[in-house]
Amino acid sequence: MVSASPPPGAQKAGFWSTKSNAVLRQWRALSLERKFLITATLTVGLSMATLGYWVEKRIRSGWIQGMAETGALYLEGFLAHHVQALETSRSLPAANQAEIEDLLFNTSLGARVAIIKIWDLDGNLVFSTNRSDSHEKLHSGYLERIKAGQVVVDSDTDDHVEELKSQNLSPKLIEIYAPIYNLKTRNIIAVGEFYEFDRFLQKEIRDVKYATWFLIFNVAVIIIVLLHVIARKTSRTISMQQELLESNFARAAALAKRNNALRRAADRARLNATVLNEAYLASIGADIHDGPIQILSLMMLKLPDSGPQVMPPDELAKTIRKDLEPLIQQTLADLRNLSVGLVLPEVEDLPARDTIDLAITRHEHQTGTLVLRALGDLPEHVPRAIRVCAYRVVQEALNNSYKHAGGHGQRVSARIDGKMLEIVVADSGGASTRQPGSPASRAKLGLRGMESRIKALRGNLAIARSPHGGTEIRATLPLRS
Repeated sequence: MVSASPPPGAQKAGFWSTKSNAVLRQWRALSLERKFLITATLTVGLSMATLGYWVEKRIRSGWIQGMAETGALYLEGFLAHHVQALETSRSLPAANQAEIEDLLFNTSLGARVAIIKIWDLDGNLVFSTNRSDSHEKLHSGYLERIKAGQVVVDSDTDDHVEELKSQNLSPKLIEIYAPIYNLKTRNIIAVGEFYEFDRFLQKEIRDVKYATWFLIFNVAVIIIVLLHVIARKTSRTISMQQELLESNFARAAALAKRNNALRRAADRARLNATVLNEAYLASIGADIHDGPIQILSLMMLKLPDSGPQVMPPDELAKTIRKDLEPLIQQTLADLRNLSVGLVLPEVEDLPARDTIDLAITRHEHQTGTLVLRALGDLPEHVPRAIRVCAYRVVQEALNNSYKHAGGHGQRVSARIDGKMLEIVVADSGGASTRQPGSPASRAKLGLRGMESRIKALRGNLAIARSPHGGTEIRATLPLRS
C-alpha cells in the first residue's frame, strides 16, 4: 500500500513554519543589547529612508517649480516684445514668427529651450517652432491655472515622444507653460509653452539629492551609534543589577534557611529546657524525699511515746538529744548541699580563672577529694553567662567523676584556643561511690543539662573514654556569648 504524499501547499507551509521557528529561536537566543541594536537599526534605517524619499521628492518638486518660474521670466523677456499683436489679433504676424525662430536658433536661448509654442487665451495653438498641428488644443486645466497667473510644469513628456523624435530631440525635456503679459497694461494676452532641456536642472537636482542622502545617512549612523552606546551601557547596568539581585536573593535565601534552622534549634532548645526543668524538679523532689524527709521520718520514729514516762525528764532529754542530734545535723547538711546546687555562686565580680577555681574548691570541700588544677592565663573580662556556664560544667563534671570514679585522678585544665575557652575535666577511673539504690538516670540528666547549657551559648561538648580507664569531658565556649 503506497501512502499519499502531502500536497505541495502543505509542504510549503511546513517549510515556512520550520524557518520561522528557527528564526524565533535565534532571536530569543540573542542578548538584550543585540535585540535593541537590530531593532533600532531597522527602525532608524526605515525611518531615514522614508524621510529621505519624501525630502527628495519635495526638493525635486520645489526645485523644478523654482527653475520653471525662473525660466518663464527669462523666456518672457525674450518673447513679450514679439507677441504683443495677439492682444488685438488671433494670429501672429509672419515677421514676429520669424523673429521668434531667430531667437531660438541664433541666440543663447537655444541652448536652454528646444521648442517654443504660443497659445491664445482660448487654448488654440497660434505658433510653434516645430510646426505642430494647428488644431491642437491646450489642456483646459492648464489654461485656467495659467490665466490665474500660475506657471505650470509638466516633467512627463511621454505623450510628446513621437513629436520630439521627429525633431531629433531627447524626450527628457521639461514642459513649461507660462502667461505672457501686455507690456503696458500687464494683462495676460497669450500663453507661452516651451520645452527646456533638463540637463541643467537634473545636474542641480542630482547634486542636491546626493547631498541630502549623504546628510541623512550620516545622521542615521550617528543616531544608531549613540543608541548602541546607550544600549550597551544600559545593558551592562542591567546585567550588574541583575547579578546583584541574584546575589542578594541567594544571600537572602541562605539567611532565611539559616533563620529557619535557628528557629527550629530554638524551638528544640525551648522544649528541651521544659523537659529538663521538669526533670530537675523531679530530681530535686527525689533528693528531698530520699534525704531530709527520710531522716525526718526517722526522727519522728525516735521521738518518745506520749504515754506515761518511765524515765526522769532530764535523762529523757539527754537520750532524745543524743539520738536526734546526728540526724538533725545530717538533715541540715543535706539541705545545704541542695541549696548550694540551686543557688547561683557568687561569680558577679570574679574573673573566669577564679570562677573555675571556686567550683573546684567547693567540690574538694564537699567530697574531701583532691583535684589537680592547670588553669592558664584567662581573660579578665568574660561575659557572665560564659563564667556561669564554665562553673556549672566543672561542677557537674567533677560530681560525675566522684560518683563514677570515686574521685581518683581528678584534674581540671582551662586555656584559650583562638576565640574559644576550652575546659577539660578528666579522671583516671575507679570504684563508683554511687548508692546502689540511686537511679542511673540522674547522671544522664546532668550530662543533658550540661550539653544544653553549652549549646545555648554556641559551644561544643565532647565526652571520651580513655583506653586505660577514666573519662574526659571537653567543653569549648566562645569568649563572646
